[in-house]
Amino acid sequence: MDATSRILQHIEKTRFQDLPEAVVENTKRFILDSIGVALAGCNAPGCREVVDLIKEWGGKPEAIIMSYGGKVPSPSAAMVNSMMMHALDFDDTLDESALHAHVSVLPAALAAAESSGNISGADLISAVALGVDMVCRLGLSTRRPLSWIRTATCGTLGAAVAAGKVMGLDREKLSHALGIAYSKTAGNAQCLIDGGLVKRMQPAFSAQSGVLSAFLAQSGITGARDFLEGQYGFFNLYESGDYNQEKLVEGLGKEYEGMRLSIKPYPSCRMTHASIDAALAAKNGYNIQPASIEEIVVYVSKMAQEMVGQPFAIRDNPQVDAQFSIPYTVATAILGGDVRLEDFEKASIGGASVLDLAKKVRVIADPALPSRDMDRARVIVQARSGTYEMTTTTMKGSPGNPLSNEECIGKFLKCVDYGRLDGLKKKAPSIIERVLHLEALGNIEGLTTLLS
Repeated sequence: MDATSRILQHIEKTRFQDLPEAVVENTKRFILDSIGVALAGCNAPGCREVVDLIKEWGGKPEAIIMSYGGKVPSPSAAMVNSMMMHALDFDDTLDESALHAHVSVLPAALAAAESSGNISGADLISAVALGVDMVCRLGLSTRRPLSWIRTATCGTLGAAVAAGKVMGLDREKLSHALGIAYSKTAGNAQCLIDGGLVKRMQPAFSAQSGVLSAFLAQSGITGARDFLEGQYGFFNLYESGDYNQEKLVEGLGKEYEGMRLSIKPYPSCRMTHASIDAALAAKNGYNIQPASIEEIVVYVSKMAQEMVGQPFAIRDNPQVDAQFSIPYTVATAILGGDVRLEDFEKASIGGASVLDLAKKVRVIADPALPSRDMDRARVIVQARSGTYEMTTTTMKGSPGNPLSNEECIGKFLKCVDYGRLDGLKKKAPSIIERVLHLEALGNIEGLTTLLS
């Protein structure tokens, strides 16, 4: 049996009771984290404009828009909820492959569940766990440097898995849903480099496509069958045939790759986090005074240097510029002793002190590091009082250095507070309770009604 057939068979037959307990608990934790960052992202640049447009278009009221309220067609709800989830770049990451997983999968699963009706919390957990596993397996199988944004390319297929599973598609229709989704797969790194707001929409397009593809397959539309390994399938077309097939199916049904995901402690691109960790360790370990700093040199991988290591400049979208900048985030960490949601607001980004210090940060690609490495960074601070060096090898929030349950709940509450919606602040304890006991919900409407 080929890899695609094995994956489809696994998705079709897996039920909630087949999931290891650790996977269930991990999935619930990431669902809570993803909802939190979506509620925080509701006021981020671009989100209100997209919500207004979606509501103006209207359509069948199937699924909620988080924070704003109101129901719209399920593909539209998946898109706008995903955009809010990704807008602050605070959502989970697969560090080994530089992608986000739940941002496309969870909004697709929630929207499809609301549209289908009478979907239990246990069924939602199964769909999300399987969709995330698909995204991560695809990402872990790739070898090439980042050019396509794999959050989007892999996320489209993962979103289709989640939506199709929620809707109860059989193996044949699930295959077509994924084949259709493959026809809609896209997402590239140019908008990241150029600082476009559409960067935060690429996973949203994936979530929308996953839901739409599942409904099209349910209606009888057929898609490519050999969408992964065919002559023009995903791996040959998008990854030039350079992939590890064993990684794609290794431990299938026994190991769930969502267990490899990290929860972010800082609201910026994950490729900045190792540098932030090292900068904070240097500041705290050596009691460095920002006014005494003459230069900061940061050594990271080639990928990190290319994507987020350029000199900091404010362009059309300051928030995006700051989220994807090692110079800005390192300067922020040194000045404030942390990197917070408030640091990515326009007034903070334009502050004279952070701009002056960011100019002193130089980022260099370390040839000793693997080209796609995200976990390691070395920071050397040259100050008037001396030279100070700190290295980090395991980023905070990763499986090897995880956030505690208390830190995860604390992050959720900070996100809700940052969203500045008093009604949601009052509901926060109930949201936490229902997510952490999601398998006990007979209908996920017991959760979704709280989110707007």
